[in-house]
Amino acid sequence: MLKGLLLRDSQGSGFDKKEKTLYFLLLFFFASLYMPGITWLYNVAMWLFFVYSFFFNSMLQKWELLKQRKEILLMMAFLLLNAISALVSYNRHEGLSFLGIRISLFVIPFAIGSIYVNAQLKERVVAGFATVTACAAVGCLAWGMYRAGANHDWSLMYNDNLSDIINFQSIYFAMLVNLAVFSFVYLLSKKSTLVNENLLVPVLIILLVVNFLLASRMAIIILYSSAFVFAIIQIIRKKKWLEGITLIMGLLLAGFLLVKFFPKTINRFKELSYTKFDYRSEAKESHFNMVLTPDQWNGANIRIAVWQCAWTVIKQNPIFGTGLGDKMDVLKQEYARKGFAFGVQTNRNVHNNYLDVWMSLGLTGLIIFLAGFIILPAYKCVHTGDWYGLMILISFSVSLFAETYLDRTMGNSLLAFFIAFISSYKKRP
Repeated sequence: MLKGLLLRDSQGSGFDKKEKTLYFLLLFFFASLYMPGITWLYNVAMWLFFVYSFFFNSMLQKWELLKQRKEILLMMAFLLLNAISALVSYNRHEGLSFLGIRISLFVIPFAIGSIYVNAQLKERVVAGFATVTACAAVGCLAWGMYRAGANHDWSLMYNDNLSDIINFQSIYFAMLVNLAVFSFVYLLSKKSTLVNENLLVPVLIILLVVNFLLASRMAIIILYSSAFVFAIIQIIRKKKWLEGITLIMGLLLAGFLLVKFFPKTINRFKELSYTKFDYRSEAKESHFNMVLTPDQWNGANIRIAVWQCAWTVIKQNPIFGTGLGDKMDVLKQEYARKGFAFGVQTNRNVHNNYLDVWMSLGLTGLIIFLAGFIILPAYKCVHTGDWYGLMILISFSVSLFAETYLDRTMGNSLLAFFIAFISSYKKRP
C-alpha cells in the first residue's frame, strides 16, 4: 500500500538533502506512533526531528519565522506556564510528572514551527501520514478479525480492543483515522500524483469502517458532519447537485450498513439518553458490550458529574487555578464532598481539556491555550483559505470538549504536532 499510494513521482522530486532527511524523520515519527509493543518509539522520533531542526535552518531564520508565528510562541509559552505552575504547586512531584507528560508541547512546536515547509514537502508529509495511518487501520482490522474469530468473541472488534495491537486508546486512533480521511480528500482535491486513485476508494471504505468500530462518539460525529457539510457545499456553492446528493445518499447507506453489521457501537450513543446520575451511586460503569440500563454510570453521566465538580473548583480558583500539581488532589476533594466515591476510586480526570486548563492554570492559562492552539491558527487558516488546516483544528477543538488530551503523552504529541504543522507551511500573510 505504501508503494501504491506514496512516492509515485519520486524521480525529479526537487527535494534538497535537508528536506529529504526531514521528510523521512517525520515518516519515521508517523510509523513509530503505531509500532506494536514499543510505546516509547515515537518519543525517540520526536527528539530526533527536534535535534535535526537545528541543522535545517539557522537560529536567525528560526527567530524570523517564530516572530511571524505568534501561535507557536504562545504554544511554547503555555508549556512554560505549566512549568511555573508545577514548581509552585504544593504537590510538586505530581506537578513535575504532568510537566514531563506535556514536554512535547514545547519540543514539537519549536521543531516544526521554526522551519518552513514548502508546498511540495507539505503534500508529501500529508500523504505519508495518511498512508501510514491507513496501513495501521488495515492491520488493526485484520488483527481484530483474527482475534475475534479465534476467540469467538466479536466484541474484540470494537473500541479499545480494536486498537490494542498498536498501543492506542480508541479515541486517539479514531482522531487520526479522521485526519487520514481529510488528508486523502485534500490530496485528491489537489490532484496529487502521490495518490493512487484505484486504491483510494477501498482505503476510504476501510477507514470508514475502522472509524465506526472504534466507537468514539466525537470522531464519528466529526467525520459524518464534515462529510454532510461538504455535500451541502457541493450542492449550494458549487451547484454540483448530483455529486452532493450522491454523497448524502452514500452517507445514509453507509450509516445503515454500519449499524446493521456492527451494532455494538450504537450502545455508545444510547448512553447519551441516560444523563441523570446520583453522586452516591455505586453502580458499575457501562460498556459497549453490556446491556445498557438507566442506573449505570456511563460515558455521558460520568462526564456531567465530573464537569460539575470541576466547575465548582474553577469558581473557587478562577484566575490562577489550583496549580498543575494540585489539580487532581483538589478535584478529588470536591468528589469526596459530594459523596462521589466512584470518581475518587477511578481517579477520574476532567474529561474536558478546556475545563482542565482553566481549573489547573486559571483564566490566564485558558486564554493562552485558546489563543495559541485554536484562535490564531484558525484565523490564519481562514485568512489563507486553508480548509485542510481548518478541518484539523475543528477536529481537535471539538474533541477537546470530551477528553483531556493534555493528561496523556500521546494526546500532547498529536495536538502539538498537527497544530504546529499547520503553521509550518504558512508564509507571512
